[in-house]
Amino acid sequence: MLSRQRDWCFRAVTVLLTLCSIGGYAWESKSEALSQAVRLVHDPEHFGVSTLSTKYPADHPIADLAGSVMSGPEYFAPCDAATGTLLYLGLTVSQTWRNVLNSDTKNATVSIASNTDPSVPDPRHTSKHNSNHWQKERPSWRRGMPSKPRVTLFGHFDLLNVTQHPDQAEKALSCYLDHHPDAGHWAPNATESLHIPFWAQFSVDKVYWVGGFGDEHYIGWFTSDEWNTAWKQHRLSPSSQDSRHADVNRPLDNAHPELTFQ
Repeated sequence: MLSRQRDWCFRAVTVLLTLCSIGGYAWESKSEALSQAVRLVHDPEHFGVSTLSTKYPADHPIADLAGSVMSGPEYFAPCDAATGTLLYLGLTVSQTWRNVLNSDTKNATVSIASNTDPSVPDPRHTSKHNSNHWQKERPSWRRGMPSKPRVTLFGHFDLLNVTQHPDQAEKALSCYLDHHPDAGHWAPNATESLHIPFWAQFSVDKVYWVGGFGDEHYIGWFTSDEWNTAWKQHRLSPSSQDSRHADVNRPLDNAHPELTFQ
């Protein structure tokens, strides 16, 4: 009996020592995780692409779709330096954006993930000798998507009235096209697009962060105040100010635009 207990204790200690040896950020603080979340949103690795989830209105003519959630990829741009909001370019032809426009609350969720390619190392677990490689001792099963960070932002959209605030519309266009030049073919003032575009600002109400495996990284919630504070600190950092991305320094107006539906 004593031998079995000794064997069990030895195995338990071995497992704990193994977990502690993997990575340098094990059991990181909430503050460190919050900074990582903000950096992920600004990371060029995902090319400013998020998964935007909206809900079909309850009175949708197709009963099977009423109240259902619809998710799909959408460009975004982190254009507001003062708060952690995201700028989107909506099109009235898109069902995703029709869901937003037909919602009283305009609630939505935005998910942003790290590069899911296992060959692309997580910066938190790269080799000390070569940042382009994983730590040699890191097992292959800790190099895939589940081990990498991702974030889900819960919030709502506010739409920009471009007629009342043309200056803000110009700033939005400049910043958005700096992040997504190809969007110039369907953005406001585009001559070759038949669709009706509009600017939508996503305000973050709360944040859920999964830093990776729970034995190494923080998993949990951040408030909107925590998010906005960390965002502002990131934007004021020298590395952020030296980036190539333009800022829209003044928050976009929250008025509803005058839109003509197709």
